[in-house]
Amino acid sequence: MADVPLIKTLVVILASAGCISLVARARLPAAGGYLLAGLIIGPHGLNLIVTSDETRFLAELGIIFLMFMVGLEFSLPAMIAARRDVFVAGSLQVGLTVLIVAGIATLWGVGLPTAVLLGGAVAMSSTAITLKQLVDQGDVDSQQGRLVLAILLFQDLATLPFLVVLGGWKQSGGPDQLEALRQLGIAAGALGIAAFVCKPVFRMWLTWVARTNSADLFLLTVLLLALGTAFAGHLAGLSAPIGAFLAGMVVGESDFRHQVEDDIRPFRDVLLGVFFVTTGMEVDPSTLLAAPMAVLAWIIACLAGKALVVLLVGAIMRWPAPVSTRAALILAHGGESGLLLLTLAMNVGAVEPNVGQPALLALAATMALGPILILRSARFAEFINGASHRAKEDAEEAAIRAESQNLGGHVILCGCGRVGRLVSLVLEAANVPYIAVESDLIRFRRAKQSGHKVVFGDAGRKRVLEAAGFTRARLVVLTFDRRHAVERIFHFARGHDPAVSSIVSVADDQEIVSFVRAGAGTVFPENVAAGLALADQVLLVCGFSQDAAANVVTTVRAEINPELRGRVGR
Repeated sequence: MADVPLIKTLVVILASAGCISLVARARLPAAGGYLLAGLIIGPHGLNLIVTSDETRFLAELGIIFLMFMVGLEFSLPAMIAARRDVFVAGSLQVGLTVLIVAGIATLWGVGLPTAVLLGGAVAMSSTAITLKQLVDQGDVDSQQGRLVLAILLFQDLATLPFLVVLGGWKQSGGPDQLEALRQLGIAAGALGIAAFVCKPVFRMWLTWVARTNSADLFLLTVLLLALGTAFAGHLAGLSAPIGAFLAGMVVGESDFRHQVEDDIRPFRDVLLGVFFVTTGMEVDPSTLLAAPMAVLAWIIACLAGKALVVLLVGAIMRWPAPVSTRAALILAHGGESGLLLLTLAMNVGAVEPNVGQPALLALAATMALGPILILRSARFAEFINGASHRAKEDAEEAAIRAESQNLGGHVILCGCGRVGRLVSLVLEAANVPYIAVESDLIRFRRAKQSGHKVVFGDAGRKRVLEAAGFTRARLVVLTFDRRHAVERIFHFARGHDPAVSSIVSVADDQEIVSFVRAGAGTVFPENVAAGLALADQVLLVCGFSQDAAANVVTTVRAEINPELRGRVGR
């Protein structure tokens, strides 16, 4: 029937939409929804759709666009700048994980090449899940956030050799060391060609296209680059995703990176969703009943094993214990690259289903647990580090108490980053006594070097606020909008003085209501302040007087969030 493909497409979209709505409510990644949709409609579920050449082709397109986007993020200068964290810590994490998992797998009777592939799949964590959760909780610029992102960058790079090996496996019908070496040699040569030959060509091409001011032509050119280089990689004997990665790497070093990323993202998201749906179709839930111990063993290997490896890496790199603990918990889950490697490995026969299915099911389960582990990593780290961590906190509180003991009627500035330092400058110029509390070591040192009155500590902790002289302060200013920390601060504040004045700086006006409900006296949305200041300058350039421009801006400001009038900073 001619309408069968349309019906299948509608089934996939309907199942995906329903499952993603469920996981979104649970604040889980969208990948889990796609996997669940594939599991439900696939041959091991309701058997509505079976994996076909068409679905596999669309899934491969998703992989191609994924690797193209990974290439866009691959910045050689950034890797060189953080080379110790990227190459040393990253290679230790991936190498040790592969070594341990492969060793255990060989003891179970798995062949060495297959065992190494399984180790590579387990070693990878989800960049998308980790980055999103770190951004949501404001930990991207923290010490553990930077270290984790460096390791994730190396993991993305380490995926390439595994894809090369699987490509050679598919062509030769089995493990062939000479074929693998040939593939790696071709990949290295292609990398050199991409870096020195294609780079200027692609830049000239994109520059010419950009000058036409045609958005359609630019989009088609980007698609041609991604798919064309994937096909060229295939002709050269590499897998198509490797060619797409090389193209993304070249484009990522150009001035068009962000525009290309915005254009290609919708294609990647949709087609990568198809990949996860097809992966879900291949997951056999009966494996959980047939081999529950195997699934449990893989979950333990991924969660506990990877966490222990990162702790070992932290000890070798001499990271602080709390940082190592948090990094270990953040990286403990599985990732999209692991699912990709396992799926491709089973498709080419590199991994038997009785071995790959439990691992695939376990990786999917750990991905669902990833956001929870990242969110709770701070509390877990505090619990695990125990007395030594409390002793360090006691020392920090003593230093804060000594700094604030002579202050009264002062301002407590929670956070001394890009916003907090400006507030500090104004308070110093006005001779207003204050004390700033900063929990990020890099930002603390930067503020200290600038001469600000800043102390190191977590303002979200009750004892830190007490040490900063909260009971004597006239105002508490929060320059971050991490919901949980803000709620803890206001809970403590209301317990001591319900009338205490407070100001919260938030990135945008989407969270104003929630912070007001949490107890904020005034909420200052940065996007509103910047937008209205820019609008004021626009009116002045257009010939308005300062008073006329101020009146217009004031009128508009009063219309923004009218239900919160008087609670939104001006």
